[in-house]
Amino acid sequence: NPVVQDVQKRVEALTGVPTVYSEFMQLLEYKEGQFYKVHHDQNSPRSSAWGPRMYTFFMYLSDGYTGGHTHFPRLNITVEAAKGRALVWTSVLDSDPYERDDRTDHESQPVISGVKYAANYWLHMYPFRTKSGTCGNTAYADNWY
Repeated sequence: NPVVQDVQKRVEALTGVPTVYSEFMQLLEYKEGQFYKVHHDQNSPRSSAWGPRMYTFFMYLSDGYTGGHTHFPRLNITVEAAKGRALVWTSVLDSDPYERDDRTDHESQPVISGVKYAANYWLHMYPFRTKSGTCGNTAYADNWY
């Protein structure tokens, strides 16, 4: 899809992380009353061929709803959900990229009315979409079937 490819190029230009290091974009739908409890995005094992999730790039894709803000409880920051807005945060520490940055625990607060559409896009330390030179594993995307 040309729109997705354009977004990927923009994220790569902003972060310096090549697109092949990213997971495939995930679209999210939150209906009235739905939320996602506090969690952390870095869940890749230390031994994974693609390394830790370094960054999360999160995009708000719709309007016509209320609520659904993104809250970072350890930072005491709440970002109001708004179409066209994007957030990027690190999931690991600068001093040790194999250690997660617990400050970026976050949650999606409940949608009060309407439907929220968003997308998340996770960027890794090593290639995710292609065979990694660090091990003999095939690309993760090729292991689905």
